[in-house]
Amino acid sequence: MAARNLRLRYRPIRIGWCVRDGSLEDVRRVLKLTHTLWGGSHNPVIPVGGSLPAKALVELYRVDALYPALEDASLRTFIGKFPHFRWPLFEKDLFVNRMGGGKLPTLLDVYHPVRKIFEEFVKKEKDPKSQATIFTWSELDPLADFFLAFFGAYPAQTEIGKDYGGFIAKYLHANKIEFDRGKPIPADAFREFTPSGICGFELLRDRLPNWDYPGVYWGSLQTFEDVVNFWNLRAADLDLVFFDPAHEGRLSQIADAYVQVLSARPKDSMDLDTRPAVWFREGTEIDGRRFPRANMQVRVGDGLWNGLNLKPPVMYISDKSVLGAESEYGDSLSVSFELREKPFFDDLEISHQHLVITVKPFTYGEEGEATFKFPFIPELNEFYRRSVSAVREARSEPNGLGIITKVTSSDLRINAVSRRSLVTQIFEVFGITSKPSEAGRIASRLIQQMGGLQGCRVFKIAGVRELIEKYKPLQSFSRTEAIQVIGQADPNTGIPNFAAYEDLYIEHREGGKLKPHHVFEYLLKHNVFRVGIRFTCPHCELQFWTHLDDVATELTCEYCGQRFNVTAQLRDSAWAYRRSGLFGREDHQQGAIPVAMTLQQLDIALNTEMVYVTSMTLEPASADIEPCESDFVIVSDRGFGPEVEVAIGESKSRGEITEEDVRKLARVADVLSNKRIVTYIVFAKSSRFTPVEIARCRLAQPRGRSRVILLSDRELEPYFVYERAEKEFHIPGVAVCLEDLAHNTHALYFDPHPKAPA
Repeated sequence: MAARNLRLRYRPIRIGWCVRDGSLEDVRRVLKLTHTLWGGSHNPVIPVGGSLPAKALVELYRVDALYPALEDASLRTFIGKFPHFRWPLFEKDLFVNRMGGGKLPTLLDVYHPVRKIFEEFVKKEKDPKSQATIFTWSELDPLADFFLAFFGAYPAQTEIGKDYGGFIAKYLHANKIEFDRGKPIPADAFREFTPSGICGFELLRDRLPNWDYPGVYWGSLQTFEDVVNFWNLRAADLDLVFFDPAHEGRLSQIADAYVQVLSARPKDSMDLDTRPAVWFREGTEIDGRRFPRANMQVRVGDGLWNGLNLKPPVMYISDKSVLGAESEYGDSLSVSFELREKPFFDDLEISHQHLVITVKPFTYGEEGEATFKFPFIPELNEFYRRSVSAVREARSEPNGLGIITKVTSSDLRINAVSRRSLVTQIFEVFGITSKPSEAGRIASRLIQQMGGLQGCRVFKIAGVRELIEKYKPLQSFSRTEAIQVIGQADPNTGIPNFAAYEDLYIEHREGGKLKPHHVFEYLLKHNVFRVGIRFTCPHCELQFWTHLDDVATELTCEYCGQRFNVTAQLRDSAWAYRRSGLFGREDHQQGAIPVAMTLQQLDIALNTEMVYVTSMTLEPASADIEPCESDFVIVSDRGFGPEVEVAIGESKSRGEITEEDVRKLARVADVLSNKRIVTYIVFAKSSRFTPVEIARCRLAQPRGRSRVILLSDRELEPYFVYERAEKEFHIPGVAVCLEDLAHNTHALYFDPHPKAPA
C-alpha cells in the first residue's frame, strides 16, 4: 500500500438562485434564504427568461447547483438544461423536518461562524459586548431592497421553521436597529457586523475577481436589473454600496463615507489598481462629479459576464495537505484519507448539513492507464460521480474535484479514472464518438514496453530510428553494425557522429558521455532487439537465424528440414540481433515511434501535468466533423486559470502532412473550442517539414489566435524542445504550456525571424 499526498479544501456549496426575470419578489425571497447559509452572500441570482445572460452567469460563477426561488415551470425548464448542476441532495428542500419538531438545514449554515465567534469572543466574557447588529426596516421602505442586499436579513420562522434572527440575538448579543423611513442612513452603518458579514465570515478567495474595483453601484432601486447587478457584483466579493440619486438625501452619508474609507486604503500588495469606481448599468446616466474620489467608471452590460472581464472567486473556508493511503485492486486504483481538524462543527444534531471538500491529489510523473487528474469540465460531473466518488455527488473544479458530503463524514475515498474513458467522455460532451484504434493500442503498448514516456527518450537519437527501420523483421545484424548505425559512423573512417546526443540522459550511468554502445544495451534491456546466432545449414548451405533460447547442440534447418550439429559453428562473431515483439512488425509499428517521441517531448514541456491517450478514431455523433483519426489526444491543466488545454495531432516519420489531415483535425478543434477548453493542433515529424506542408498547416490557424504547433526533428530530438531552435531564431527558449508552443511555432515557421550568423 503506497501513500499519496493530497490537498484538501473545505468550502460551502455554491447555489445559483434562479428567479423569474423582473420579479423583485423572487429576489427578496432568495436573498433572505441565502443569508442563512455560510457563504450565502457569494451565491449569485440567475434571472431566467429576460435580458440578463442567465447561461453566462451560471458558468461565470462556477455554481455547484441551481435552485428555484419557487416552484415554477419556467425555472424548472431552465434548470433542466444543466443536468450537471442538478440538486446534489436527496432532500429537495433547504430545510427538512427533524424528529421531535423543528427544521434542520441541509447545507452548511451560519450556525458554524456564529458558534465560532461565540466560543472565541463571547462565551468567556463576564459582560460580553454585542458582536453583531440586525437592522430592520419596513417592507414599504423604498430602500428596502438595498438594505436586504447590503445588510442582509432572514426569513420568518413561520416560513422556514427556524429563527435565525433569534439565534444571532441570543449568542452574539446582537443589537437590533430599525431604519426610519424618513431619515438618512447613518454614515457608519456599513461598519456593523450584520447577517451579510456573518455569512461571509472568514471565507477566502480561490482567485482574484480580476475587475476588483470597490466603490459605488449607481442605479435605481425600482429597477430589477440594477438590484440583481448590485447583488451579483457583491457576490463576486466586490466591496460596493448602492447609490440611487432619487434617494440621495438618505443615501449620501453612507455612500460618501464608504468611498472615503475605500480611498484611504493602502495600495494593494501586488500593486494593482485599487481606486474606487462607480459601477452602473449600461444606458444609465450618471454624474461623474458626484463621487470625485471614485474616478473610475465601469459599465455593466452583457460583456461584463462573458468570463473575460469580471471573474468571481469561489470562496472557501480553509485548505490543508493530508496523506492518503493508495490501494490497488485489479485494474482499480483508489486513495483513502481521513478528515481531521475540520474547520466547522460536526455535531450529530447538524448531521444533515452538507458542504464541498475539494480534493487535489499530487500527480507529478503519473504513469499507467489510470489517472487522478480531473480536468475542469463541469459537464463531466456525472462521469466523475460514477467513476471517482461512487455514491457522493462530484463537482468539477479548476483546483481539483469537489466531493459533496456531510459535515459528519470522517473519511473519504476517491478512485482514479481511466485515461481513455476520460478522453472519450470529453469528446462525448461535444458530440463526438471516439474509440481507440489499432495504431493507438500499439503505441500505448510500445510506450509501456519502454517504461513510460520518459523511457522513449532513446528514440530522439536519429541512429536508433534508422536502425529500427533499416533491417526487416527477418534480417539479422551484428552488434558492430548496430553500434555503427546508432552512432551514425562515417563509412570511410568509422568515426561516430554522435556529439548531438552525448549529453542525453536515458538511464543512470557512472559519469561520462552517452556512447552508442550504451544506447544499444538500453535497447536490448527493453527488448527492442533480441539476440540469437546465425547458422549455415551444411545440407542446403542456406543461412538462418535462431533465438538464443532455442539454441541446442542439434538444430533443424528451417529451410530444408535436415538436422545437424551446430557446435562447429559456435564462435564470437556468430552472435546476431533481430527486431523483437512490436518492433518486429512489418508495418513500422503503425507510426508509434514518432507518436511516442511527440508525447515524450510534450510531457517535458508541460511539466508532466497532462493526461494523454494514443490514437483515437473520431466520428460525428451530433458534431459537424468528418470521420478521422488523431494520433494522440492531450488534456493539460495550465496551472493558472480555469481553462483546460486540449491537443489533438498527427505524428509522422517521413510521411507527408496532407491537406486532408489538416482539414479534418481543424474541424475537430473548432468543435472542441469553447470558453473553458482551449484547443490546439499538433503536427509532428521526426524529419523536417517541407515548405508546402508548413503552408498547409498554417491553414488550420484561426484568425486572431495561435493554435497550430509544429514539431520537427529539430524540436523533438533535444531534451528541451527549443534547445536547438533558439540558437537559430529569435524565440523564447522556454515553453511551459501549449499556448507557448503555439506562439513559438508562429515565430519559427509562419513568421520566422532568423538570427544573424555569428
